[in-house]
Amino acid sequence: MMKLCNAVFYICILWCTVTIAQNDSINRLEKVSLWSKITNASIVGGKEIKISDEKKQRNSSSLTDVLRYNSPVVFRDYGNGGVSTAVFRGTSATNTQVMWNGISINAVGNGQTDFNAIAAFASDEITVISGGNSVEYGSGAIGGVIRLDNKLLFNHTEKGEFYSSYGSFNTFTNYFKYAISLDKIAVKIALNHNKSDNDYIYVDDRYKDENGNDIKNINGNYHNLGGTLSLGYKFSSKNKLYFYSNFFNGERLFSAGLPNPKRGTEKFVDKNYRNLLKWEFNTNGYYHTLKAAYLEQEYNYYLYKTFSNYLYGKSKQTLTNYSINKQFSRYLKVFAELGYDYLQGENSDISQKNRKSFYQKLHLVSQPVNGLKTSLSFRNEQNSFYKLPFVYALGTDYELLPGFRIKANYSTNFRQPTNNELFWPQVGNLDLLPETSKQYDIGLAYKNKQIELVVNYFNIDLKNKILWIPVGDGNLWRPENIDDVLNNGIESFLSFQYKFNGVLFSNVLNYSYINAIDQQTTNRIPFVPKHSFNNNFSAAYKYLTLYYQQLYQSKVYTNLIQLDYYSLEALSVSNIGAEIKVLAKKNRLVKLGVKVNNVFNNVYYFTNLRPMPGRNYSVNINYKF
Repeated sequence: MMKLCNAVFYICILWCTVTIAQNDSINRLEKVSLWSKITNASIVGGKEIKISDEKKQRNSSSLTDVLRYNSPVVFRDYGNGGVSTAVFRGTSATNTQVMWNGISINAVGNGQTDFNAIAAFASDEITVISGGNSVEYGSGAIGGVIRLDNKLLFNHTEKGEFYSSYGSFNTFTNYFKYAISLDKIAVKIALNHNKSDNDYIYVDDRYKDENGNDIKNINGNYHNLGGTLSLGYKFSSKNKLYFYSNFFNGERLFSAGLPNPKRGTEKFVDKNYRNLLKWEFNTNGYYHTLKAAYLEQEYNYYLYKTFSNYLYGKSKQTLTNYSINKQFSRYLKVFAELGYDYLQGENSDISQKNRKSFYQKLHLVSQPVNGLKTSLSFRNEQNSFYKLPFVYALGTDYELLPGFRIKANYSTNFRQPTNNELFWPQVGNLDLLPETSKQYDIGLAYKNKQIELVVNYFNIDLKNKILWIPVGDGNLWRPENIDDVLNNGIESFLSFQYKFNGVLFSNVLNYSYINAIDQQTTNRIPFVPKHSFNNNFSAAYKYLTLYYQQLYQSKVYTNLIQLDYYSLEALSVSNIGAEIKVLAKKNRLVKLGVKVNNVFNNVYYFTNLRPMPGRNYSVNINYKF
């Protein structure tokens, strides 16, 4: 079967080459401007959400909150200072791929991404892509993908922005951006800083200290600093060079949670460095992109914050790839890519392991008639550890009526085992197979000037799920391919704007119904709410904007055997805020804001024994120039 898949892939490459050789006759066709810019052919028929800067500012404390209140992704997290991992369409944290300018930043050791270790303002664009995308993004893109991208324009502008927020628990959030562009040069600088004592009182009245007093979240303070530099040089309209660099340094203490957070002694320090050089050029209608990247991730874990001894983990990634795309006619666009990835990873328990992979991608996108777009995509990858599956995707997007579209997507996807799963001392399993999935997604979308509505049904059949299970009667756990999981459900998005008597009303809503079942036990997958909902409503009149946010998640189980004792009850959280423009001129804008989080002072948990903050406040200023 693998040989057949490889043969199909290379036949397609050959077919594209022949098509290129015969492009003289195609170029004589009359030009028809029907195509929107295609950057990722594999998401034809898929669903994506872009998150605006305004949404970032209203949930500025962390990237976790930005996504939690503005996307269908739910999180298992330990609060702003703790670890936060994603649950996308009911899959595990290792099945959500996070991309920085097209490069995976999931940890080499455990395959996950800690969203509290990524600055919300470090990226110009945040895009949430639902469903399987392994053809485009490789290992782990099963539940969905979070794209973090930086953009540069050569448009003779100069812009700057400063944002600062101060809130309860001595919490500071600050960022500064400055961009200048000339005819040939574009420069953008961004700096961000966050800190908090994070010493909120637990509002769950069931828990008191030995003297009957309220309990505080002790040993939970954190601070981090990050920066991004983006440079661009335009040799000509068809030849451009870009460089992107990002760093993030964070330090946080981990409280012990209930019943006595004072016992917390742990400290966690992480450092991330990312660099990317990208060259784009166009020759006779062929668009070429060449990338070279180098990334480092490192952490130090201190069991006792006052001690000098620590456990460590670090990884280095070197990546190069070349892509070419060409629109041959109104009927066909071809995108092909070759890439090489070299990973080095080690930690206190695992000596350095090197992993090499070489991949080939091919996307064919066709628009045979007005309003209909289809795609066929392939990915073939060779890995130095084991064989990876050949994956493919098909997508279609059809405008049935003006403003009304029907979309469909089918894909096969995979996740390769992580270093921890393969090499952990005594329990690492070198016989593990990659997780694989087959999934389809059917969606209906309607959009006009005031309303956008998207409803998707999805089905994910995940095979060879890797789980850590106990070994014998001891305390050792070993990863095994033992689980088959079936996830299906509905994901919906609604946005509308309406102006009445000078007041602009707007609302954005995400709702998901997820049925994630272990096929062996017929139990629900832990930490997956059956229902999740977030809503952002605002009303703007002249210089004043009022907004309301709501988050709801139904009951979740926190273990495989569904013990009610360890389950988390349904949660509901509401925030309110106001923004006022105190200066609004052509090149100057100053806004002041105030926000009340958890306005009804509800008790809620995202994981066991970690109550989240009660009612708390913040004020902010935003200056654009």
